[in-house]
Amino acid sequence: MLMNDKECELFLENVLELGKRYISTGAEAKRVEEALSRICIAYGFESPEIYAVTSLIVATIKSPDGKHYTQSVRAWAGGTDLGRLEELNAQIRNICKTTPDVYAFSDEIKSYEKPKPKPIIKCIGYMLAAGGFSVFFGGSVLDGVVSALIAIAIYFMDYNLKLRNINSVLYTFTASFASGALTLLVAHFGFVDNIDMVMIGDIMLLIPGLLLVNAIKEMLNRDIVTGLYRFVEAVFVAVAIAGGFALSVLLLGGVL
Repeated sequence: MLMNDKECELFLENVLELGKRYISTGAEAKRVEEALSRICIAYGFESPEIYAVTSLIVATIKSPDGKHYTQSVRAWAGGTDLGRLEELNAQIRNICKTTPDVYAFSDEIKSYEKPKPKPIIKCIGYMLAAGGFSVFFGGSVLDGVVSALIAIAIYFMDYNLKLRNINSVLYTFTASFASGALTLLVAHFGFVDNIDMVMIGDIMLLIPGLLLVNAIKEMLNRDIVTGLYRFVEAVFVAVAIAGGFALSVLLLGGVL
């Protein structure tokens, strides 16, 4: 598919925007590089060079007439969104199969509207996870109920105050401190059988387990920079969890 200079630049811009969205779902760097390379090859570009980390994507493509085009885009990794990741996989497969012209490709990228989250379903998910883990680790049914109710506060901070979008470590510390303080407050009035089990249930909502697994997987794939970036982030989040709950106990444990 022959393109002029303007179309090549627009094509590469759209490819990078697609890669940026891919990164935001929590996809590993190797998958992003492979997906974008497949799109470029499907459109007839020779030996595309794609380099992706969690904060940057750089792409260089060579057109059939020998011209090189290079662009870069800043990328911001969000949380892991498997549903959106599957949508992007399907979209990329369709683009590679049908290879729409560059303007139709651009319209498809620009016309995308992110589905609106369903607050009630997400909130119920938070509650079931926190309450279930609390009981699973040895808490009573009362502990599970209290942990589930405190999970509502965590959900509110996550999806209403948008603290996670500002700084994930700050959000985690704030959510941990608030969860610990609420647990101690409820325990003060005698509505908790095991304080530690309630805290454990809510901690499980904040544990960066998937982030840590992805970090190790990145390093095993020889994406050392991306792997270390995710690993350090996971460590900071873990420290923030411990610090938030510890501070709540230090400040309120002897008062309430």
